[in-house]
Amino acid sequence: MSQQHIDIWNATADAFTARWEAMSEEQMAADTPCDGWCVQDLVDHTVTTQISYAGGLVGADIPEGADWPAARDAIRAALANEGVLDGMTEMPGMGEVPKMVPFGIAASDLLIHTWDLARAIGADEALPAAAVAATHAGLQRFPEQAMRGSGMFGAAVESAADADAQTQMLNFAGRTV
Repeated sequence: MSQQHIDIWNATADAFTARWEAMSEEQMAADTPCDGWCVQDLVDHTVTTQISYAGGLVGADIPEGADWPAARDAIRAALANEGVLDGMTEMPGMGEVPKMVPFGIAASDLLIHTWDLARAIGADEALPAAAVAATHAGLQRFPEQAMRGSGMFGAAVESAADADAQTQMLNFAGRTV
């Protein structure tokens, strides 16, 4: 199971990288689907979350002030260590959980913000299918009160009956597609 989490994070990191590379300086002030956030806010949040949450969890050696490529590469290097996601860790509000749980949450955050960034800058919005499926399944198991709390996801948006998997996941995460 750990390798699946690593593969999903890597595919999602590649997707975020593609949007990162597509951004222009002029787009940094553009609005995003995250209420009250511009592209710069979204990117700062996403990179900081990956550094502190994913990077911290796997013991990545990330230099102070690292940008996305440096953080991504350091996290990838740490993920190459055998058994890096084995064992348990303390998670606020949930107690002791397998390391894969918070790492999966970090990957989900990266995935959803990849879509947010793509939408904000007019880039390709397609997300890796395995990451979409894993994120949707994970979000459905997350406690509702924690998921919809302040600073988290907004209310779920109803999906059309024939909506694809990505749209269903994003709608569940409170995004209007």
